[in-house]
Amino acid sequence: MQNFLTHLINLFFNWLCRLPVVQRLRQRFPRSTDFVLRRFDTSSFIGLPLTMLLLVIYVNISLLSELTESVIDSEGVVTLDKQFTDFLFSLRSKWLSQVLYSLTQLGTREAVFALGGLVTLVFLFRRRYVAALVFWLTMAGVGLSVQYGKKIISRDRPEEIVAFYPEHNFSFPSGHATTAISLYGMLAYFAYRHAKKTKERTVVLIVSALLILLVGFSRIYLGVHFLSDVLAGFLLGAMWILMGVSLMETFTYLQQRKATRMAKID
Repeated sequence: MQNFLTHLINLFFNWLCRLPVVQRLRQRFPRSTDFVLRRFDTSSFIGLPLTMLLLVIYVNISLLSELTESVIDSEGVVTLDKQFTDFLFSLRSKWLSQVLYSLTQLGTREAVFALGGLVTLVFLFRRRYVAALVFWLTMAGVGLSVQYGKKIISRDRPEEIVAFYPEHNFSFPSGHATTAISLYGMLAYFAYRHAKKTKERTVVLIVSALLILLVGFSRIYLGVHFLSDVLAGFLLGAMWILMGVSLMETFTYLQQRKATRMAKID
């Protein structure tokens, strides 16, 4: 399927280049036209793949903006949040609360430094300095965006009566949800790149997805976040994953191009 889609895109790209209007534009504005046409190139990451990623990032930001606006202005979203929180509170059990309280720690700052420290040691041992840099840039972006997002929106958390344990900062977006999808998403990305077998890659994706969903659900079940807080955290974290992947793939492409040029010189 991937080869078929690539073939179709290449056919469209070749047809586009042969159009008289495109050829005239290439004569009058060669650099600008070539830059636009390279956005359809499927042979390198900085072509069509990067274009699609940037498009997804734009859609992600738009959805996050819409959700934020709904939380601020829409009574319907606020009512739905409260009803869902009350519903989970009515089903709460002590043993499940303890289990989810343990799992929710996987989305804390301490989890980032613990797992991030281990991963960094592996990267440094293998001399993958760019990977370590991209990982920490991504997590730094997560931390700053959550911190300022909470201050700007300043949404109160659910009522204390439904909270399994006290939280003292603002509610929107969920820092645990943002951290979980960013942390385990980036780790899954690096593990996926390293894994060679399809089964290994499938396990990586399934385990990371389960961890992310469990951390997000735990925040609502424990009564410390609303549903929209967690959804916003997932959207915000997904945006940082896409940025981290884009940065890593761009660095990889530039390194490979540099190595190719050096080989030709030698």
